[in-house]
Order: sequence, then structure tokens, then C-alpha cells
Amino acid sequence: MEYIKDNRQIHSREAWDKLYSRLKAEDLIPEKGVKAKNQLVYFGLRIAAVALILLVVGAVLYVNKGRKSGVDMVKLNTVNESNTLIKTLADGSVIYIARNSLFSYPQEFKQGSRNVELKGEAFFDIAPNPDKPFIIETEEVLVQVLGTAFNVNTKDHGGFELFVERGKVKVTLKKDPAHSEMVIAGEKLSAVSNGLVRSKYIPGESGSWYKQRMHFKDEKLQDIITVLNRNFNTNFVLANNEIGKHKLTVTFQNETPGTMTELICAALNLKSQTINGSVVFSEIKESAKQN
Repeated sequence: MEYIKDNRQIHSREAWDKLYSRLKAEDLIPEKGVKAKNQLVYFGLRIAAVALILLVVGAVLYVNKGRKSGVDMVKLNTVNESNTLIKTLADGSVIYIARNSLFSYPQEFKQGSRNVELKGEAFFDIAPNPDKPFIIETEEVLVQVLGTAFNVNTKDHGGFELFVERGKVKVTLKKDPAHSEMVIAGEKLSAVSNGLVRSKYIPGESGSWYKQRMHFKDEKLQDIITVLNRNFNTNFVLANNEIGKHKLTVTFQNETPGTMTELICAALNLKSQTINGSVVFSEIKESAKQN
């Protein structure tokens, strides 16, 4: 049996050799060099494809990261405004934006901090939140607060000025982060020759410009009366929360509380009545409208 097995192996090998010789004679078997070359090209293409995929993925991640860094920033440009534009942010902070200014803010503040940008002048009345510092970025400085009221003015040709009406703020030079100043109520800070200089601030020195010609653009009534009560001798109250959701575009310039009341009622079809010294706004009932 061993002899037969060996004989079969010999015949099989001879048959294979003949087949191989025929295939080689007809040039049907690639040379080793060609095969190696083809394999090299194949692997090269695979490597290039993987590199391209990684490049595309990297580009997408970079773009997404870039989008996240400027998360849905809303820009308010007051170049064509003749009034002070009033904006109440999602956290309750109120920003009074002067003419010829650009203020950028996110629709919603993310966890950790509240970041906005300013070019021009604005008065900030910041809602307190120790867990979320409010950070204003200008061309020259970073202003960090927790809850206070202060004015920021960036100059057209470089420069910076800030005065604090209430609370305290920290100002840091962007060129030199090691250089920062803490400014408290009654103080003013100016950027001079690449440095920061503190001085006394006289109350009323700015003329309270932000209270003059106050313009609300598509703002909720609740936010509007909060600003009016805070800045003027008014005590406006809403009969219910639903009324406060009405939006209004209106400008107030040296109006008396009575005139303000009339403007609000006429614009939103509301009625008002004085109860214990407060002006209460309420809806006009359907029956009263028909009469």
C-alpha cells in the first residue's frame, strides 16, 4: 500500500508540473516582480484611501469644533439705530447697546460660563449666577463678572474704558493675561499704553445715556416692564404670566409713566388699572371688546 500511495503522489506531481509548464508557456502566470508590483500598488491604494478617509473625518471634526466654538451666535448691530437697543438675555441679564455698536451673544448659555462679545459701547446689568461667570470679550480685554452693573466702551481706534456702577468686575488684558485688575463700584478703568489704569468714577459722569431713547425690538412684555421698573419711577404689574409673553416693539423717550401705560395698552390691546399704587395690565375680555 505504501508503494501505491507514493506512486500516486509522483503522478500527481507530474500532472501539476505539466499544467504549470503550459500555463507559463502561454504567459498566464504573472512574474513575481509584476505580482509584487501589483500588490504594492494595491496596498498603496488602500493606504491612500484610508488616509483620505482620515483626512475627511478630521476636516469634519475640525469644522464641527469650529461651529461649536461660536455656537449659534446672534449679532445685534446698531449702526443704523438712533436709539439705545435694549436686549434681555436668556439668563435675565439686560444689555443696553449704544449706537454704532456690535453685540454678539448665544441664544442659550451652555454649562460653565456665559460668553458674549462687544465692539462699541454697552451698559451691562448682569443677573447673578456664581456658577456661571459672565465673560465679555472685546478687542483688547476680557471682562469677567458674577452679577453687577457697569458700562463698557471700546474706542474706534483702539482703547478701552469701563466704569462700575454696582458690584465688582475683573478685567484682563488679552495681550498679557498676567495683567488683570479688579474694579469695584465707584471706580473707572482705562487701557493706556498697553496697560490698565484705575481712577475714581463720579456717579452720573456718563449721563446715564442708556436710559435715553430706549428701544425694545420684539421683546417680551415681562422683560420690558422689568427694565422700566428698574430704571424709572414705575411699578408696573401683570395680571398673569400669559400677558408677559406678548412681544412688543416700542421706543420710550422721556415719557411719563402714564404715557408708557397708554403706549403699552394701545400696542397690545390691554387695559390698565391702578391697585394699591401699582399699575396692573390685564387682557380686555371679549364682552368688553364687543361693547
